[in-house]
Amino acid sequence: MSHDLSPENPDTLDGVKDIALRASAISMGFVFLMGGWRRFYNVPAKHDITSPGHLANKLVEAAPGSPVEGAIHWVLYNPFIAEWSVYLMSTVEVLVGLALIFGLLTRLAATGSALINVALMLIFGWMGFECLDEWTMAALGFAISVSVIMFGPGSFSLDQRFGLDIFARYITRPVAISLTALSILMTGGFYSYYFGIFDFHKLTSTGAYNIVANEVPGHPDQTTLYVNAGGSSTAAYVKSITFTLQDGAKVTQKAAEINVIHSHFAPWSHSGKVVDGVLKLRLGSQTDIQLPMGAQSAVIDLIDNKDPVVHFAPTTN
Repeated sequence: MSHDLSPENPDTLDGVKDIALRASAISMGFVFLMGGWRRFYNVPAKHDITSPGHLANKLVEAAPGSPVEGAIHWVLYNPFIAEWSVYLMSTVEVLVGLALIFGLLTRLAATGSALINVALMLIFGWMGFECLDEWTMAALGFAISVSVIMFGPGSFSLDQRFGLDIFARYITRPVAISLTALSILMTGGFYSYYFGIFDFHKLTSTGAYNIVANEVPGHPDQTTLYVNAGGSSTAAYVKSITFTLQDGAKVTQKAAEINVIHSHFAPWSHSGKVVDGVLKLRLGSQTDIQLPMGAQSAVIDLIDNKDPVVHFAPTTN
């Protein structure tokens, strides 16, 4: 009995591999398509720059643990950039998703998919500290994208139907080995950076909020309270702040007495307001407050949390 073992025969191992690869590309494409479609159609507030529901809302809490924290803050301080970068990302997600699903310029689309996953890992990867979902999605998404880049569109694709697999000639054995190594480094490297392999650690804490005091340029009588660690599902709630002055005297201000000058990243930060007698400071928020004259340090009294101690240069006026 003879068997047709040609790659074109879907009953062979190569044929099964071809179908499996198509399934991976379609699945990855669907994830991106729905990500962009959701913002365009289901939840348009994610594209409304004036809405607290804009995607910048998530960038606020993503910034503290990200290796590109400065770039995220720059985007948040420039609403025009924030608005159009989100539109661009959503558009790219939809186009990449459709291209992967239908197998159109598949290797190019998979390259776009890989780059999107790198961006997700850089911005949100550390937030896997809560349940690893952000890190896992980016790591697996990158691996799937690399597989599609190497193996191509497969038989059930527009590229195969119309001969559009124009990037196939660039996928040589050395390129394939390099992409495989890159995928392994992406997964292991970022995991080690964010969480540690032999010595498990976290860049930030889910159980305790941390607040630091930064100078406000040109305003020595003010300070910026920056929540640079903590859980993303709730917020740090300030009951009071007890300031220690240069002469050793202490001044306590209840939440309602704290003079909030400015809440950065509004309206997405959801911070800097007194609610039910406490001052809400969300992860990633930066809030400028007025300092008592001669304040050197302060203890911030938080609800159900270790009270952070902050230090700042004393006021001179």
